[in-house]
Amino acid sequence: MIDKEKTHVNETSTDSLEELFLIPREIPKFLLKQILELVYDIEITGSHFIPKTGGAVIICNHTDYLDVPVQGVYIDRKIVYLAKYELFHPQEDIMAYIESPKSPFSKPPLSLTKPMIRLLLNRMGDSFSKNLQHWGGMPIIRNHYGESMDKKAAMDYYAQLEDYMVSILKSGELLSIYPEGTRSETGIMGPFKALAAKVAMRAGVPIIPSGISGAHNMSKPEAFLSGAAFKAKIVYNIGQPIPPEDFPKSNDKKAAKELTEELEKRVYYLKDKQERRGKPRKFITKL
Repeated sequence: MIDKEKTHVNETSTDSLEELFLIPREIPKFLLKQILELVYDIEITGSHFIPKTGGAVIICNHTDYLDVPVQGVYIDRKIVYLAKYELFHPQEDIMAYIESPKSPFSKPPLSLTKPMIRLLLNRMGDSFSKNLQHWGGMPIIRNHYGESMDKKAAMDYYAQLEDYMVSILKSGELLSIYPEGTRSETGIMGPFKALAAKVAMRAGVPIIPSGISGAHNMSKPEAFLSGAAFKAKIVYNIGQPIPPEDFPKSNDKKAAKELTEELEKRVYYLKDKQERRGKPRKFITKL
């Protein structure tokens, strides 16, 4: 028979112990900001457009790995980022190597150390994962149906992902989405997907457009070896939020398309120019 009261006490004690190893978000944020400013010349405009509380979607063009830390460090409020599951569990790749028959750990005497290594790696991995989530990361499993995922399974998966994002927004979080869906290889902004518009419409939260320039390829080793990265000018412009009451009033699919087109135009403007309007502007596109 399980002693539920004792189990509850043990779980509470474990949670309390784990909380001791959570690093406040301000510490990595401060350190990262010092590193960024040591290397780059970063300019931010429009940060006052970020709401202090409440759910919202912030979107941006995606030019480089630098886009995320620049956005996360220079916006005061915690931002939620969706990232692949593997990023939150780095120990799994190491364990797969250790468990491999070709690994030196497959034979004595190293094989005797595997239980201890497994325990330590899992503890470190769990701590790393919890800290990432504490700082704003949210793990998602990409292609968890497998590489051979059929069309229906893919649609089910993305519907679940969309529901998950809506729940994050309804809980009052600020969620970052890069509507291009991937980083630009050329630095030229690609077409936007409708996901950001869809989840904002469903959750009834504002969308904050923003644009970044100057970061393309500036995180690559070549940029450091050539000296191009040092004091490279990176500009991040944040624009006026689009409140839910200004969203298109047509059916969901058409409204999401129209809203996405408008967001694409605003981000394209913001990547090169800062927001100069004192009042929220109406849609550029004709609705």
